[in-house]
Amino acid sequence: MADYDVQVVLHSFTALPRDAVVNTFHFDVNFPDTLNGLCDDIAAAYATLAPIVLGDVNGMTIKVYPPGLNPAGPVFEKSYAAPNVGATSGPGEVAICLSYTATDNVAAAGKRRRGRIYIGRLKGSILGTAFVQGIHRDAVLAFGQSIGSAGNAGNTTWKMHSRMDNVYVKIEAIFVDDAWDTQRRRGKAPSVRQVQDVQ
Repeated sequence: MADYDVQVVLHSFTALPRDAVVNTFHFDVNFPDTLNGLCDDIAAAYATLAPIVLGDVNGMTIKVYPPGLNPAGPVFEKSYAAPNVGATSGPGEVAICLSYTATDNVAAAGKRRRGRIYIGRLKGSILGTAFVQGIHRDAVLAFGQSIGSAGNAGNTTWKMHSRMDNVYVKIEAIFVDDAWDTQRRRGKAPSVRQVQDVQ
C-alpha cells in the first residue's frame, strides 16, 4: 500500500504563480497501476470539465508527492495542454464545490471525515444565474466519478487526508450543492486603482 499526495496545478495565461489554481488529491496506488497512469486518468477527468471550466487556463501540471507533500519535491511530475485554450473566464474567485466524505451517510460525516475540492476557473458563460444549474452540478459529479475511477479497480483508491488524525481514509460519497462558492485567494490582484476626489 502506497499513499500519495497529488497536486493538480492549472496554469493561468498570466504565467504568474499566484494566479494558478491548485487542487490537491490523495490516492493509494498499488502495482500494477503506475503514477504515470494515475496522472493521465486525472488529466482525462479534468478534460471532461471543459464545457464549464478551464477558462483562462494555459496548461496543467500534475505533481505526485509522498505523504505530506514532501518539501524535497515530487516523485513524479507530468504536464498537459488544457482543453479549450483561450476560453473566456469569469471571476477567478467563483467556484463550484465538489464535497466528499469517508462515509456513505453524508449528513453524519464529522469534520475529520469530509473535505472539498473547489472547481474553477469557471467560464464566464455559466455564471449568469443565482444558483449552480443542474447540468453543471451533473458535470462536476461526473468529474468526481472519473477521479474515483482512476486506475484499475482494487489497485488505486481515492482517499481523503485527515490532518488532525494524520490518516488517509477511503472516500465513499461525493456531493455538489447549488450554491456558488468563493475562494478569495484565487482572485487576480488588481492592476488599476481609479481615484476620484469628492470634496
